[in-house]
Parts: sequence; C-alpha cells; structure tokens
Amino acid sequence: MNIKSGISGCLPRPPSLISETRKYDRSQITEKELELAYRKYSEEVISAQVEHGLTYINDGYLRRQDLLRPFTTKLNGVEAGQLYRWYNNNTFYRIPVIKGKVEGNPPFNEAYLDLLPKAEYKAVLPAPYTFVKLSKNEYYCSDADFLQDIAEVINAEIKALEKQGYTYIQLSDPALVYHKTVPKREELGTIAEAVETATKDVKARTCLQTYFGDIKPVLGDILDWKVDDIGIDYYETDSEAVMEYKYKGGVSLGVVDARNTLQEDPVELVAICKEFADASNPVSLMVATNCDLDFLTWDEAQLKIATVAKVAKQLKEEQ
Repeated sequence: MNIKSGISGCLPRPPSLISETRKYDRSQITEKELELAYRKYSEEVISAQVEHGLTYINDGYLRRQDLLRPFTTKLNGVEAGQLYRWYNNNTFYRIPVIKGKVEGNPPFNEAYLDLLPKAEYKAVLPAPYTFVKLSKNEYYCSDADFLQDIAEVINAEIKALEKQGYTYIQLSDPALVYHKTVPKREELGTIAEAVETATKDVKARTCLQTYFGDIKPVLGDILDWKVDDIGIDYYETDSEAVMEYKYKGGVSLGVVDARNTLQEDPVELVAICKEFADASNPVSLMVATNCDLDFLTWDEAQLKIATVAKVAKQLKEEQ
C-alpha cells in the first residue's frame, strides 16, 4: 500500500504576519510591504512542510480569506455578500451571492509558485455541492443547474492548476456530511454528476475531502464517484462503520485533529491507520489532518504537521 502525507487545507498565519496584516489595516504599512510579508511567511510555512517530509505541499494559502473567496471575488455572476460563520467554528467566510451565470477565466487561486520547491503540489478547492450550499442563489432556477455550472468552473480551474504543476487536487466538501446540510438520497445522483464534471479529463490525482461530519450516511454512494481518493474526518466519523467498506481507490484519513490543541500520540495514530488499512484495503492511504489547520496557532500547527509526518514515516517503515 502506498503511504502518503499531507495537510487537508490551508495553514495558519505566523504571528508576525498577523501583526503585519493589522498594520496594513491601520495604514501603517504599504500594500507592497504587506506583499513582502506574505512572501516571507509563505516561505516559512513551505519550509515547515518540506522539512518534515510531507508528500504533498502548498504555499499555505496565507493570502486566502476563505475557501470560497477566490471564486467569490473573481467569477462573473457572483458578488461578495455578508460575513457568515464557517460551520460551527469561530471563523467566518463571505457568502457568494449569485446574480448571474457563474463563469470566468482561471486560474482564480493565486499561489507563490516561485517559492515552491520541486515537489508534489496539492491544491485545495471547494467541491461543487459545498459551494452551492454556502451560496445565496438569486439566479438559478434549480440547484442542479447551479451545480453543473460551478462544476465546469472548478474543472477549468483544476486544469489551469495542472499546468502550474499541481499533481493533487482536494475538493473540500464539508456540506456533504455536516448534519444541517447532508443531502437527501435523491439528490446524490445530481451531486455525483457535478463531481464527475469537475474531474473530467483531469490528470492530477483527486480527492473528495469531507470534514465536520460523519461520512457514513453517504459513504456507500460516493465510493463510486469519479475521484481517486475519499477523505474522512476521523474525529466526526463512526470509525467502525467506515471499516466495513472496501475502497476501490485511496483514502485520505484525517487522524490528526486540526481543531484541537491536544497533541496526539503518533503510536496510537499508527495503530488506528493500520487497523483501518487492514480492514478496508485501500490502494493508498494518506495520513492527514481532518481539516484546515488555520483553527490553531502557527506553533500548534507545526506540531500537528510533525505528527502527520511521524505517523506516515512509521507506517512506511512497518510495511
């Protein structure tokens, strides 16, 4: 079995960068000085991933305000609405308000490509269903039409990112499992079609990453969706139930909790991963955080990165 490692989302801003952004908000530094700060601390978070030996890295997405924002601010037919709580966390996102057909010219997500070393790059994008559920639709007559259009936008974005060197694409889909937004069974077929559109003719490895909820209610259906890996939030999921399934592709197992400052014991996590792999026999297993690390401080996040790396390394050694 192929063992991999990575972070399921963006990284927190180091304290000094937070200080610089506050200075900018108070007009104490220029936009050019702020940009230099973003570059400097992006190098820091990139180095942390590389030094720990993660399989997939990114630039931390330190400039990104929320998962949807690059599309909210750059797509035609979309306006940035009010701030709203990001699920049950103490963070917020700006609601995309749909005023017309969603379309545009990718790429929408910007990264410091010149700072990234030669490595496997991982991009983190919203899945079509999550984008639709978190938007305020004032244009489309049906969610099905909206899903297909945003899926085509995401497909174009993935292909643009592939040209930049990205080899792994995470489609973040918390709405698929969050208790207030879990789709009805009759909706799953339409959502599956949108995922297939989003990944059509994509060469990079793809992952449908779920978090903030138990994947079990939809797992039997999404195993056949057109993605390479399924992402599971171990801390929100019935672990025994998901081991009843066999996985045709890979699994991104979120065994490191990105919403809790408690530092896990790598030995215990290795045992969890081995038990899951023995029962489910996935083609590959990615040791990962269960979601973005930006709910923690940078110091706490670095310890979580180290744990991800240690668990993956030990699993490889014990194969």
